[in-house]
Amino acid sequence: MPVSYQDQFFTVDPGGAPPFGTPLTFQLVTFTDQDDDGLIGTNTGDTFNGTAITNVWVGDTLTIRLPDNSVVTYTGVTFYLASGNPVFTPTDGQVLQNGTFVSSTFVNTSTQTPVGNFGPTCFTPGTMIRAPGGLRAIETLEIGEMVETLDHGAQPIRQILADRFRASGDVAPIRFATGAIGNTAPLLVSPQHRILVSGWRAELYFGQDEVLVAAKHLVNGDTVRQVQGGMVTYVHLVFDRHEIIFGQGIPSESCLPAHALDAAGTAAQAELLALFPDPHAGSADGGRAVRRVLRRAEAQMLAA
Repeated sequence: MPVSYQDQFFTVDPGGAPPFGTPLTFQLVTFTDQDDDGLIGTNTGDTFNGTAITNVWVGDTLTIRLPDNSVVTYTGVTFYLASGNPVFTPTDGQVLQNGTFVSSTFVNTSTQTPVGNFGPTCFTPGTMIRAPGGLRAIETLEIGEMVETLDHGAQPIRQILADRFRASGDVAPIRFATGAIGNTAPLLVSPQHRILVSGWRAELYFGQDEVLVAAKHLVNGDTVRQVQGGMVTYVHLVFDRHEIIFGQGIPSESCLPAHALDAAGTAAQAELLALFPDPHAGSADGGRAVRRVLRRAEAQMLAA
């Protein structure tokens, strides 16, 4: 069954470099692994935004100058397409930023690339967050900007925490296929990230209209799976309190403020501290979780 992944890209060919100073603007697009073999290549019908991929150049680099005059180098993969427009996406965990071309290097052998190398799409670069002015890619948000919350309307971001990790073991992300929980696009979150679940089962079993369920407790081996391999960048937004915000069209939690870690369960504390060893830096005020948090056995009742 085809599986789609959203990622960031530049329309550029490191092997056919544009003139120095050429503006580069990143965009988001969907790659499709047609046979779900975990690889993007040229022989199985894999596509970029619906267009056949004809070559996969793994290991190209691209150096750009940012608006603040700093320089950054990305290592990634270049896809040649049947349409003739080459595109480059990073595989080193970095987030693309708009800038101008400085230099590039390129490889000479076309191979294939694991889907785990792609930037994940929920509370990671590419996640579309609901804000007062419309949807915003999470990597474009800044401290102080407003985000729509379920309970308190538009609220300012107090801190943004992010780091890059190897997607393996207990920290490997959970992937929700499009529509698995009403999400408008594939959704990738950390295992302990809690999704807001509502419905008659929540009311019947727990006396609550809405409850929070850790993503790992929703894994079903089909539309919700843990994805091992590659690298993943987790991004957490901190507000004055624990909030319900909208990513990829579905409600889920913001990061619990650092000095309210005791409001989270033991596993959630361990994950937060593992991902962000110094969560107290710049943390905001907060309190207890905004909804009841279900344990694994309770979550299984919802799925029955």
